Amino acid sequence: SKTHYGLIACHILATNYPDNQVSASTLEKHIAVSGKYLEKILRMLSKRDIICANRGSTGGYYLARQPKDITIGEIVRALEDDMEIIECVSKEGKCKCCPTSNVWKKLYDGINGLLDSMNLEQMVKGEL
Repeated sequence: SKTHYGLIACHILATNYPDNQVSASTLEKHIAVSGKYLEKILRMLSKRDIICANRGSTGGYYLARQPKDITIGEIVRALEDDMEIIECVSKEGKCKCCPTSNVWKKLYDGINGLLDSMNLEQMVKGEL
C-alpha cells in the first residue's frame, strides 16, 4: 500500500509541477489515507530526494525534480526497501553459492529495468 499511495501522491505533485506545492491535508483528502501514514510515506520519498517539503502554515510538498527526471523505479525502491526481494540480490548478498541466486537476481534486474523505463511525466500524460 505504501507504493500505491506514494505513486498517487507523486502523480498529484507532478500534475502541479512546477508552479504549486500541495498541502498535506490536500494530499490526504485526495488519496483517502490517514495523515500519519501519508506522512511516513512522504518522509521516505523526501529522504530519497524525490519530493521536498516546506514547513509552516503555508507549507506543502512539491517534486524535487522535473517529472520526466523521476522514474517510477526510484519511487518504488524508496518505498519498498530498494526492492531487495531476497538477500541474494543485495550487493552484500551472502548466498553467492545458492543455486537459486541467479533466478532472483534476474527477476530483480527485470523488475527494476521495467520500472526505471517509466517516469512520472509519462504517468501524468497517460503514456504508460
